[in-house]
Amino acid sequence: MPPARSSNKNKYIAAFLLLLLISMSAYAYLMPTKAPAIETGTILVLPVQLATGSTDSQWNPYAAMDVLINQLNVGVSYPLLQTEDIINIISLISNDHLSQAVDIKQLMAVSGAGLVIESRITSANNQYQLAFTLHQQHNTEAGVVNASSIEQAILATSSLITQQLNPQHNPQHNPQHNKTATQYHSRYSTPLLFSAMTQLQLGDTKAAEQHLSKLIHSTPDNLVAMRLLASIQLQQHQYEQLNTTLIAAIDQATHQQDERELARLRLLLAQSYTETDRIEQALGVLTIAKTNAAKVKDWLTLGYISQLAGMINQRIGRNDKAREQFKKAIEYHQMMNYPIGQTQALNELAELEVIEFNYPQAYRYINRSYEQVAHRGLDHLEKSTFKIMTKIENKMQHR
Repeated sequence: MPPARSSNKNKYIAAFLLLLLISMSAYAYLMPTKAPAIETGTILVLPVQLATGSTDSQWNPYAAMDVLINQLNVGVSYPLLQTEDIINIISLISNDHLSQAVDIKQLMAVSGAGLVIESRITSANNQYQLAFTLHQQHNTEAGVVNASSIEQAILATSSLITQQLNPQHNPQHNPQHNKTATQYHSRYSTPLLFSAMTQLQLGDTKAAEQHLSKLIHSTPDNLVAMRLLASIQLQQHQYEQLNTTLIAAIDQATHQQDERELARLRLLLAQSYTETDRIEQALGVLTIAKTNAAKVKDWLTLGYISQLAGMINQRIGRNDKAREQFKKAIEYHQMMNYPIGQTQALNELAELEVIEFNYPQAYRYINRSYEQVAHRGLDHLEKSTFKIMTKIENKMQHR
């Protein structure tokens, strides 16, 4: 009898080993097919394509994109480009800002984004499906979410992406971040604002201004509408109207405790002061704007604040201070890996060094700038950058 028990025992051991071998083989097969971890870097969320047939007027490509951006909680390793920054970048590479065929590779080059999120919402039988694609430089992943409403589809998608990018994130440990899509109401959901932004992209400033004025009259707390109107007024040198708009907008943003809008509104105010020779007031406003932007880690706005501060200081002969501000601007834009801002600040630095006859240093800066222009496809900055480079080369030849 003992030999029989030994035989059975050997069979069990052999079976166990076989199962272990099979499971190890399966693990070895599955591992290579697992999607690689997403590298850290700036995130760009494209306008959400809507093919739902929904009659809900609060949803448009910008509003859905804005909600998705604001629902992502991905940590400091993944800085998020904001809605209007994205719209502006897309407009540089596409005549149709709502195009369904944006060149992703070109978009990543121009924006410096390490991850582009593309999404489309469709509906059938009172159900919504959100299909999303995560584009990286050398990898693409896709996913699908089904939900009973558009906001729930966006919330579920943002939760999925957040967990993938930031696995340590647990909303239960931080009630402040345990938010739902319905708790964030996008300012871009208003049809009038969407129409105004579309008109601005098409170059019809007059129509955009009419839409914005009408919206502000009916909804005086829409800060995006007020800031866009202020931008038009600044562009058209309507300084009196601009001052009225900005005072009201800054009061409203202060009441809403919206640091990001306060920073951007004060940047506009400083530009207005600069154009009307109120230099010291402009620098004072920029100092406050820096504090606003720093509170929400708005690196792009901090970059542009520093760049304007540099230009103002250069204008009044404080070249050392100007140089310091231009270098800060480059640092802030590097935090977002944003080539457009870096190029603009490098060009300003190069021009400053020319003024001080530091031609070799100027040439080093303009070379760095031109590398960005050439490698990133920054066509809109090529002409101005090449002009500065030519000027520096001529100066160096005639020393």
